[in-house]
Amino acid sequence: MARTRNTVRPSWAIPPWPVAAPVAALIALPGGAAAGALLTGGVLELLDLGDGGGGAYLIGGALGLWITWWPFVRAVRTHRLWAWTGALVAAALVAPTVVLASGESVRAVWSAPHDTQTGVSAVGSWYDDGVVVRVRADGATAFRVDDGGVAWRWSPPGRETVCTLSRRTSEGTGVLGHTTDGGSCSVATALDLGTGREVWRSAMAPADHILEDQVPDLIAVTGETVVLPEARGWRAVRLSDGKDRWRAASEKGCTPLLSDSDGNTVVTVDACGERAAPAVATYVGHDGRRLSRGHVPAVGTPQFLTVLAADPLTLWVHEHDLRGTRAVLRYDERGDVRGTLQTDGLTGEIRILPGLPKSYLRVLEARPVRSAAVVGDTLVAAEVRPGDRQWVRSGNKPGYQSTRGRVSGFSLTSGARLWSIDTDDEIEGVIRHEDEVWAIGGDKLTAVSPRTGLRTHEVATRETDTRFPADLWILGSGGYALVHADGGSAAPVTVLR
Repeated sequence: MARTRNTVRPSWAIPPWPVAAPVAALIALPGGAAAGALLTGGVLELLDLGDGGGGAYLIGGALGLWITWWPFVRAVRTHRLWAWTGALVAAALVAPTVVLASGESVRAVWSAPHDTQTGVSAVGSWYDDGVVVRVRADGATAFRVDDGGVAWRWSPPGRETVCTLSRRTSEGTGVLGHTTDGGSCSVATALDLGTGREVWRSAMAPADHILEDQVPDLIAVTGETVVLPEARGWRAVRLSDGKDRWRAASEKGCTPLLSDSDGNTVVTVDACGERAAPAVATYVGHDGRRLSRGHVPAVGTPQFLTVLAADPLTLWVHEHDLRGTRAVLRYDERGDVRGTLQTDGLTGEIRILPGLPKSYLRVLEARPVRSAAVVGDTLVAAEVRPGDRQWVRSGNKPGYQSTRGRVSGFSLTSGARLWSIDTDDEIEGVIRHEDEVWAIGGDKLTAVSPRTGLRTHEVATRETDTRFPADLWILGSGGYALVHADGGSAAPVTVLR
């Protein structure tokens, strides 16, 4: 007679569930999602990719597996094929989500050697056709974007020092001003940015009036035209050879103060005395035809005065007087103020130049870094509110500074705040690049749409931390270049990809 064998299940065995196959697949989903998060987060951390958030998914995935392992194993014992299919589908859906959530990241592909001469900082920079030009007071150095090699060096003659740079370049040419003994700029030199060769040199009149806390933009470059100050007005020369093109006389009793350009339009501002309002005018760059003439609503020369856009004309004015004008002004086509956006109020401050609350940093003095940009009718700027900077203490341990930042968009017609996005750190610079606005802060580069305020890019700079104002250049070949004023603690130039 055949014997029957009784099967005894061990006490540690996990019993199957009496559920249908699709239900087993659903039960396995959380375990598969946790496994996908664990594996993907681990890979991101191992390969040092993303914005550093892979560690959170690594920990979260491990915790999720610890919670879901029991139902997952029971589901596998019930309907193995269905359970594993559900787990793999969940993991396949979670993995790309983790990668996308970890954000873009870049790392330094090369950095320029640190400055060895103490007490000498960069005063501005340019980027053009594959080279980043870092300009110090004693000269300029061009670095090739591809490999960081030095393309050329240039120094002003004798003991002269650089005192101003054109904010824009054109046709591979930049123009800077230099002087002797720390005086006002008296000579302009055009440099071929591909070779470092001097294209031409021309005299320009030193400014009789100066802004209290700002080195003004004195040289405007637009298209084939360069506009320079002279004794009684402004002189436009040809970019290619420095030959005269046209002149614009200042109003009676006024002398050149600053100029800038945007596209085909040139803006000039003249100082008109200690108690008189500065005069402002716009011209067609190629022929000097005057487009508008108006005045800056200020008594004498303001503490800060900056051209934010030329067409339509937009100025930032900050008087030293507490009751004076502290606003971004939008002008109409005749030169009359049609929009006023207050920048200094009880609820916060719109910061046009980077720095601490109520104090601006004079960084890259010949071509100052800005924390605001104008796109159409929208001003995109760093906004500082009460409580953004706090001193945090932990028991008896030393405290630390806790900082927050934000970028906001404002209508230059109505003055209304259109949108605002918070950032992890203070904003150290804002630039316009095509139809986007980029903000620098901490270890992030953030691009936003000026119309909607939506983040279009958020790029982690990984080991490169920009906790001090720097010039940011979006490279045509892909990647980013950061130019720091301080070349001792921070690399003078860093290219990130």
